[in-house]
Amino acid sequence: MKKKAIILIIVLAAASLVGIVLTQLYWVKKAYELKEEQFDNSVRIAVKTIINQFLEQKNDSVFKQNLAILKCRKTKLDVTDIVIPEQLDSLMHDELGSMAIDSKYYYALYKRQSNKFVSGRYEGFEKQLAESKFQFSVAGLYRPGDYYLAIYFPGKVHHLMHQMELWLVLSIVFVIILIATFVSVIFTIVRQTKLSELKNDFINNLTHEFKTPIATSSLAAEMLLRSEMEHNPGKIKKYATVILDENHRLQKQLDQMLQLAALKIGRLKYRLLKVDVHKLINNVIASFDLRIKENKISLETHLIAKNHNIVGDKEHLQNVFFNLVDNAIKYSPVNPVIKISTWNVDNGIMIRVEDNGIGIKKEYQKEIFKNLYRVPTGNIHETRGFGLGLYYVKTVVDQHSGHIHVVSQVGTGSKFNLFLPFKIQ
Repeated sequence: MKKKAIILIIVLAAASLVGIVLTQLYWVKKAYELKEEQFDNSVRIAVKTIINQFLEQKNDSVFKQNLAILKCRKTKLDVTDIVIPEQLDSLMHDELGSMAIDSKYYYALYKRQSNKFVSGRYEGFEKQLAESKFQFSVAGLYRPGDYYLAIYFPGKVHHLMHQMELWLVLSIVFVIILIATFVSVIFTIVRQTKLSELKNDFINNLTHEFKTPIATSSLAAEMLLRSEMEHNPGKIKKYATVILDENHRLQKQLDQMLQLAALKIGRLKYRLLKVDVHKLINNVIASFDLRIKENKISLETHLIAKNHNIVGDKEHLQNVFFNLVDNAIKYSPVNPVIKISTWNVDNGIMIRVEDNGIGIKKEYQKEIFKNLYRVPTGNIHETRGFGLGLYYVKTVVDQHSGHIHVVSQVGTGSKFNLFLPFKIQ
């Protein structure tokens, strides 16, 4: 799939996801507003019922007689003579309870003009009560009509959210699942795209790597078939050597391919025996002897580990050291200086392979141990490989309960520090 098509799909999917989330938020908001409206109506019904009960009581003949007696004692009746505080408190509790309103509340009977509070439970909430949306005039009970019954619910939002708790939780869970799924799909698409690019690069590189030795061998074979070669043993030997070298090169490349296949299906077999790390390193150095002399490579060893025997697989560990040294030489094109060091640490041995080559940029250092990954090297096109070496190295090291990391700076070289425990955990 083309990159533009993938980007378009991601953009459309992201837009759809945002639309779904916004729609969900809209309906949650609407549901909350509906719950709030139901709550407000319930409060209004409860208070209207309370006021109606006081109106019925005021019109009761017995209550009228009591008020008449009270008028003889006072020059003017107070609002609390009609809206009796104890009775108001009891009615508030009963009527709000009957409307299933169990949220904590404060209420007050107060004179709005002077902001004078005469009864109720309002201590510390006078300002909130004066500004509350629940204001009910008691002018039908007591005149002048500037007395109001106010109610304030400090836990109203919590009460409403609690009523919507199940739907809110389900909405949040489904939205999180949707977002997580979307992110997972996007990461999978991006990863698959990168893998596809790596595969294409690998195939192109593989074709180039195979075509070169085949073409060289074919050319050398054609030269050997010429009639004039029969009396020139020197040239026969030269072209035969070219064919042999290219054959070895092909064999090495095929071995890497087989290693990749074994890594992919987890069939790397390990024969765990006592292994002398220093001996393995010296074997690897010996295998590079001709190459070192021909390319005038300076190779220094500082093998100072006193305990250099571990339990591991001799063949695979030797391949690990070979790959590290091979990379050090390969990426040190000018006056290469390779240093190999060992020293002991707790429970194991450290091996360092250091070069003075082109180095690795910081952003690539975490990627180099991934399968088929090759660091972009600018104008240096002569470096060969499939991006398998360091992937193989890390896999083997991990299987030996060790670890490997790189310290590198562009233009100054790289240091690969490898730890191997004495015994696999």
